[in-house]
Amino acid sequence: MKIWRIFLTTILIMGGCAPSTKVFKERTLSADEVMRRVSQRGREISSLRGNGSITIETPDGSSSGSFDLSLKKPDSLLVELHGPFGIHVGTLLLSRKQFLFYNRMDNTALIGKPDGQTLNAMFRLRMEFDEILRAFTGEFASPAAGDSLGSQSVKDELYVIRYRTEHGTREYRIDGDTFVIASYRMLDSTGKSTITALASDQEDIHGTSMPKLVRIIFPEERRAVTISYDDITINESVECSFTLPKHAEVIYR
Repeated sequence: MKIWRIFLTTILIMGGCAPSTKVFKERTLSADEVMRRVSQRGREISSLRGNGSITIETPDGSSSGSFDLSLKKPDSLLVELHGPFGIHVGTLLLSRKQFLFYNRMDNTALIGKPDGQTLNAMFRLRMEFDEILRAFTGEFASPAAGDSLGSQSVKDELYVIRYRTEHGTREYRIDGDTFVIASYRMLDSTGKSTITALASDQEDIHGTSMPKLVRIIFPEERRAVTISYDDITINESVECSFTLPKHAEVIYR
């Protein structure tokens, strides 16, 4: 009898120490419902304040620094940029009407339209206004009106959804728990990636998941931008305004 008690006790102890089994959730939502929830998550973010580091890579090399960000949907963004040792090097103000970058080092301001041409001239990145706003909030391009569903599958617990476009394919990999887009790719008609965007290191902020690391890659141009947050707050009052110093030299594009 004593031997059986020892045996049963041993079995119970072994059972208690057994490694826990990972529970895999079923991913059974339709593509339309998944994308609806992705959009809903984006709509839950009306404003954002954050700080961290940003790195821009080009064929000529890479540059990085820290930033303080204020963002108000749908139309304003203010970024204070800092270089080595925390030196305040510039201010970027974006709205739907105007692009303004003030270089504090030489007291000059570049002002132009908030389009890809101006942004490319300044930062060597072909990004439109809405793409920049979405990058800072961990959102990426939505399917366009003319896109059609190509395929839907599940891989590594992520929804993998592909849409056929006029010029190629959009591919989304979406977290089925938070509905954050973990990766987005735009492929041309030959299957070559023209843009790749990645989002990771999610943090729950008042019930909304925010990726703290976002990376956008332009493979053909060998360019990339990486945004890494240290702190983020969302849906609080923010101000996106900047007064240009009176004696700054202004360059219009």
